[in-house]
Amino acid sequence: MARRLERKVAASNLRARVARAPVETLPFEDASFDEVVSTLALCTVSDQARALAEIRRVLKPSGRLLFLEHVRSDDPKLARWQDRLSGFNRRIAHGCNCNRDTLAGITGAGFKVADVERDRLKKAPPIVTPLVVGVAESGPA
Repeated sequence: MARRLERKVAASNLRARVARAPVETLPFEDASFDEVVSTLALCTVSDQARALAEIRRVLKPSGRLLFLEHVRSDDPKLARWQDRLSGFNRRIAHGCNCNRDTLAGITGAGFKVADVERDRLKKAPPIVTPLVVGVAESGPA
């Protein structure tokens, strides 16, 4: 994905660069960004709390986190299957922990969730279909 993005940025007139860095240690100054976008990423980081703290650090106090993330299902039966298949899923799906309660992680990191919807990933195995899509505000540190 990064290579595809680099090609698109190079072909555009945008003043942008692709920075390859772990989200747990972003190479940016505090309060550098108005928005951070996280798309199916918080399920794969090794330390979600640290990643969210780092995102909050680089956001301005008025900044927003826009997210679309795999989450633990609200359906107890499917949630049990997510737990059972978690290790297998991490090995075949780039480290995805689709049974995380990512929304709780976002609020636990001090974000105020301003808007959230539950959705489903289309054309995917049931254990990875539950999603949350929303906006969280960083607020003062």
